[in-house]
Amino acid sequence: MSEGVLPELTLPRGQTVRVSRVVAGSPDDVEAALAQSPRVGAPLPRALRAGFPHPMAAWGQGLGLGATRTIHFSAAEGAPEGDLVMRVVETRPGYARFVTVSDGSKLAQWLRWRSSEVSWHAVDTRHTEVTWEVRFDRALDPAWYFTPLERAAVRQAAAYLITANAEPQEATR
Repeated sequence: MSEGVLPELTLPRGQTVRVSRVVAGSPDDVEAALAQSPRVGAPLPRALRAGFPHPMAAWGQGLGLGATRTIHFSAAEGAPEGDLVMRVVETRPGYARFVTVSDGSKLAQWLRWRSSEVSWHAVDTRHTEVTWEVRFDRALDPAWYFTPLERAAVRQAAAYLITANAEPQEATR
């Protein structure tokens, strides 16, 4: 009952969620899609529409070191709209890693994004497997209640990111 009150009573906060999907397109097509400004127009999964801030706009492009992405989130529970800013800190063929620069969204009160890693490789000549791994810290206690909820929400967010941003646009038409 007193978990989170004192550091010695707090369960580990660090979490990692990984989602993999096969998308239509070559690895070069996936890389080109990931290098574009984030797309936030696709409908969110039902669970992520239930009271969570939602992405309203996004900008930034490129996969070169230092490239940034900004996602502007809606207001929620009396908190104002806010931006999540991430920066590319590592890149190589078939891989990019983004770290959080800042998070002014309501989401920061629930969890703290640390990094997002995307890897992709050919399955065959027309399909690519994309894996989106998100590292975050749980910000709410108790762990027994919030850890499964946050992991489920982040798992859905990672799947959304693959569909909306890694899948080549031609394949989604």
